[in-house]
Amino acid sequence: MLLGVDVSWWQGPMDWKKCREAGAHFAFIRAGSCTSTNGANYKDNQFDNNAEFAPPELPVGFYWYFRPNFSPTSQADYFCNLIEPETWVLPPVLDLETTGGLTASAVTKSAIEFIARINERFKIWPIVYSRSYFMHDYTVYHPFWEECDLWIARYVQKPAPWGNPNDAAKIKPPYWEDWKFWQFVADSDAAIKYGGLGPPNGDDDIDLNYFNGDEAAFAEYIGAPPPTFPLPADIGIKVDIDGVKYWGRIPRVDE
Repeated sequence: MLLGVDVSWWQGPMDWKKCREAGAHFAFIRAGSCTSTNGANYKDNQFDNNAEFAPPELPVGFYWYFRPNFSPTSQADYFCNLIEPETWVLPPVLDLETTGGLTASAVTKSAIEFIARINERFKIWPIVYSRSYFMHDYTVYHPFWEECDLWIARYVQKPAPWGNPNDAAKIKPPYWEDWKFWQFVADSDAAIKYGGLGPPNGDDDIDLNYFNGDEAAFAEYIGAPPPTFPLPADIGIKVDIDGVKYWGRIPRVDE
């Protein structure tokens, strides 16, 4: 499995060279969210810095902390407009971990509208980030879930996010047989090691993740040539095919 990080304003300005040297092979960057009070969309206050300075040899993607009780299309469009000019090779991420007081059916309807809008805008399926219990308790089945890769959150020092001896039934999420990314720890005191600001001006934690595969599998996932690190600087270049823009998951074509 390949190690990566996900970051937000909690880590402060990132030292991306240090992050890569510490062993990170990819990074998810928080793009933003909307407020819990009136649903006003906003970008993470480290988004610009992270989007500009994350190096090409560290493939990145962006995630959106989703609030299902506010307009899913407004959130999706704001998210897409933020990340469209940026270079990214990992699909956009729906971060689904709050209900906003809605029923499971309503949470699902809102999330699916967000997913559909991302797909309409970028012609790819986003990744879904969530916890297994949340998906069991606060969502219902929809075929779109299965179209999206899963980024599962479970903080445990075990060989896999589910399927370990003595795992409860709900540890396995309801709509997927496998996972693509696994957030396995919010590592205390590791923020500085991986390039975060650290206390007192930043958090001492940083989220660590695995990609479910080796370097060759990851390169195939992002549509890159077989890896020889550092990765080629042109990974993630936007390609315009018949008027439609594609990113790294779609096989690139010669210019």
